[in-house]
Amino acid sequence: MRIRYLRFDDGQQLHMTAANDGYGRVALFSSCLPGWSAERVLATARELGFGAVEWGVGPGQAVEDPDRAAQLAERCRAQGLRTVGVSVQDPAVRLTASIRTTAAHLRLATTLGAGYVRLFAEPHRGGGLAAQQRRHRHALDRLVERAAGDRVRVLVETSPDTLAASPELAMALVAHQPAKLAGVLYDPGNMVIEGELGAGITVGLLGRHLAHVHVKNIRWTRVAGAWQWRYAPLDDGRVSWPEVIERLRAARYAGWYSLDHLPGRPTAAALRRQSARLAELLAGQGGRR
Repeated sequence: MRIRYLRFDDGQQLHMTAANDGYGRVALFSSCLPGWSAERVLATARELGFGAVEWGVGPGQAVEDPDRAAQLAERCRAQGLRTVGVSVQDPAVRLTASIRTTAAHLRLATTLGAGYVRLFAEPHRGGGLAAQQRRHRHALDRLVERAAGDRVRVLVETSPDTLAASPELAMALVAHQPAKLAGVLYDPGNMVIEGELGAGITVGLLGRHLAHVHVKNIRWTRVAGAWQWRYAPLDDGRVSWPEVIERLRAARYAGWYSLDHLPGRPTAAALRRQSARLAELLAGQGGRR
């Protein structure tokens, strides 16, 4: 594996894995830098040595207007960065939205050359699950039919407060589709909040439908007599990232890893620290610090 080194003004040295380390690649999810413009995200991604960006799209995101796809594609080309995926962060645009509503997001993914578009499932509306899951599957089928011609995969994410909070629930929505057309974005940090399942059984359950991995960590703390969660450094939360990565490696996962949320204030320095640690983990330098 080839390692490249970057040196910054403060003298700190960061090593990032080469673009293809044989198991996964490191991408920057723009939503981990809330309030940043697309230009600032791209400049930082290039400076820190990321090979690609996953774009968050929606109100307050780096990409607020999906119809500006051509301009964003040109900026990505100018920075030499590819787009791995488009993740819709707009609560009004979920998996069950109409094709008319999601059409601009699909066009954005196609124009950027993204491999997938991710939409959140809806929250559980109460009562039985069967009808709500059936509605999601029908909506997924419509999206897949629209996206397949452009080779864009439709993903749902393991996310709390949705009908895909756990791997089992996510698979209930996508398993009827071929893995090359639909899949699951695996977020172990989200599953600490709801839907927690061990990495080994999760990876085995998702199988070929495991399409992408979000990287963050979560810590639970007791505050005023109540349990609350917060974002934590990669080595200081409930998720054992060395174990997750080893399970993915054993399953020959060859997709991307996106840095999702950062602990504390989202700054370039925080991103640098977490990306350096992720690069170490992907290089096989596991264990806790």
